[in-house]
Amino acid sequence: MKTTHYTTKIAMAGIAAIGLATAAMGAHAGEVNPPARTVRYADLNLNTPAGAAVLYKRIKNAAEQVCGDADARQLTEVMAAKACIARAVDAGVHAVNNLQLTREYDAHQGVARGTINVATLR
Repeated sequence: MKTTHYTTKIAMAGIAAIGLATAAMGAHAGEVNPPARTVRYADLNLNTPAGAAVLYKRIKNAAEQVCGDADARQLTEVMAAKACIARAVDAGVHAVNNLQLTREYDAHQGVARGTINVATLR
């Protein structure tokens, strides 16, 4: 049985991606050290839908903490926070680079990915 180990390096890439996405969105533009959150997932099995769902929630919660209040009264603040959260989650998911996590992300985005048959045997 082959076991996959997720290294600290990959986890740090996800953390950095969340911080970078936040800075890129302008929510914290101009800050030398934009806020970031650590998302740990060594305790999860990302080869299962359940493990991927838990990691997705952790990434989204971290993005919400970093990006600010999406329920603010000012429309511009709400829009900036929601855009920041979306980009941070996208960057975090892509940094982890896991098929199950990408499927979970796509499900939350309403993206349906079908199977494409390139060739078949007769």
